[in-house]
Amino acid sequence: MSKFRQNKSKEMPGVSTASLPDIVFTVLAFFVVVSSMKQSDLKVELTKPSAKEIIQLDKNEEIDYVNAGIPKNPAFGTSVRLQLDDQVVPNFLKIREFIVLRRNERSQAKSDKATVSIKADKDDVDMDVIDKIENELREVDALRINYSTQKETKR
Repeated sequence: MSKFRQNKSKEMPGVSTASLPDIVFTVLAFFVVVSSMKQSDLKVELTKPSAKEIIQLDKNEEIDYVNAGIPKNPAFGTSVRLQLDDQVVPNFLKIREFIVLRRNERSQAKSDKATVSIKADKDDVDMDVIDKIENELREVDALRINYSTQKETKR
């Protein structure tokens, strides 16, 4: 007579997947925010010199990279060339244009704190080339210079 019957076969309800898209997009947004993209492809052969003491640059700093080495593509020549962003340039005067262009993209405060990192091949690049790079940077008042190295391995 009772209107309420007890169901003897109680089954476990299915798992709700309604919140799954929210979780997926949250994780995706997290990885987009915390990951960094590679600046540019290296078009010159580069073996960094080793050093006993190194200081890591802050990831949030404004850094302009000047790479110096023998081009990987023989069409650019077989002598030392500079790579500024994704361009291989034959002469040192392009450094001035590169730094001025990068400064114009930033605010004045960020431009004043920007660092130029010189990455030079330890075997092929002479100090004469480094000196020419430094002189061009002085011409545009880019005086914060970093020399990129790798930590010396103990033998």
